[in-house]
Amino acid sequence: MNNIKQIRKSLGISVTELAQKLHMSQGNLTKIENGQVDLRLETARAIAEALECPLERIMGREKEESSPLVVNLNLPQGSQTMRITTDTMSPTLEKGEIAVILPQSTKNEDGIYLIEKEGREQIRRLQMLSSGKIALLSDNKAYETEYTDIKEIKIIGKVIQKISITTI
Repeated sequence: MNNIKQIRKSLGISVTELAQKLHMSQGNLTKIENGQVDLRLETARAIAEALECPLERIMGREKEESSPLVVNLNLPQGSQTMRITTDTMSPTLEKGEIAVILPQSTKNEDGIYLIEKEGREQIRRLQMLSSGKIALLSDNKAYETEYTDIKEIKIIGKVIQKISITTI
């Protein structure tokens, strides 16, 4: 068995997005992830490169290393975590930090949410406008604000905190 699906999800990359990067059909990638077809070495290498991780990790042969430090984070029940892989929400959420997301399917208030838009998960600051549209804002000023109807996005959850991990 391989670790592709687990790694892909931990990086916040959709199966559609990874399939596009690999120039392969989403169905074929899903079969590879689920172990329904044999994973050829050249395909495994391409996937490892696309996910920016060692081939051994893809193949499930990475040596287990235990951390000398174990921290109980006491996260809210039902919450999920997502590693930040882009700079779109910088400086609020930096690359490498972990967002803690409380699942909810509606926007109760302005704030930072995990959404799905056009088949791609992304974290954005949502702001309801008087026109009935929603502004999808990036805290990084290098990115343009997008405007959309609520029907165009799927709200997955609200970001309630972040976790920064630093090493000494």
